Amino acid sequence: MSKSLLENITEVFKAQAPPWACEITSTYVVVAGVNAGRSKVASKFAAELTGGSNAEAARPVVRQLLSLAGFKGSEIAVVVPDEVVRIAFLTAENPTKDPEEQRTFIRWKLKKSVPFDVDTAQVAYRIVGPHRTGSGVDILVALSPRSVVQEYETLFESLDIHAGLVLPSTLAALNLFRPPVADTLFVKVAPDCIATVVFQNRRVQFYRRVTDVSMYDAVYPTVLYYQDKLGGTALDRMYVCGHNDLRPALAEVQEKLGLTAQRIEPQSVEDVFKPALGAIHLKAESVI
Repeated sequence: MSKSLLENITEVFKAQAPPWACEITSTYVVVAGVNAGRSKVASKFAAELTGGSNAEAARPVVRQLLSLAGFKGSEIAVVVPDEVVRIAFLTAENPTKDPEEQRTFIRWKLKKSVPFDVDTAQVAYRIVGPHRTGSGVDILVALSPRSVVQEYETLFESLDIHAGLVLPSTLAALNLFRPPVADTLFVKVAPDCIATVVFQNRRVQFYRRVTDVSMYDAVYPTVLYYQDKLGGTALDRMYVCGHNDLRPALAEVQEKLGLTAQRIEPQSVEDVFKPALGAIHLKAESVI
């Protein structure tokens, strides 16, 4: 069984990740690999996906890209769309140290708020630190139906490759991001959705995913939440990851909200490859 979403989210930040990754979205497939030191991009290819993101449609495209990229090995990290994963924040007043009891608490808290069976879902979580009020701790949770994760695992098993790690696109891209101490907004633009993430003192404090809206309409409610619920006063900057031409959308956000946008590192790598490279822990500061 792969680590997939069953393991703590902290696992995706460790260096044991495979040196190759594949991201599958509704519109394209990306394959990328890094060198042994994870300081350089060894190979990267992307191709459009015209038949949908199901396994049958993706398999020939994935096989072709792996061949073009010169994939070697038997294990790969798989980056899945944010939409197949539910990401949430919980606060535990008196958290237990037992992992099984922690998962039981998470399932109980989310049982009525997710549109699938929580009891059989794969659960990943990370205790991010004390709650800002000083009471309890904040927990970042990612969970997905087991059947969804298994579909991606089965796709790669059919190619004789083990899906050693499965994680959502935004969390993968965040592995390249080194947030400053100042309050910061991270925006991830995918083909079908926009995710906004607030950092305070380098900690994730809020995540929101929306579909079928403009960037401004995605960012503005997050800014309001930051001010009203997180006690924020001034976002220092907005960091962006998105493979389309975002200049008009970013200009609107800067004009209306005064937020200056900056691409996440490495700026020498196209954004379409960044979630895959983040999943395999590219050391972004080493890339020119």
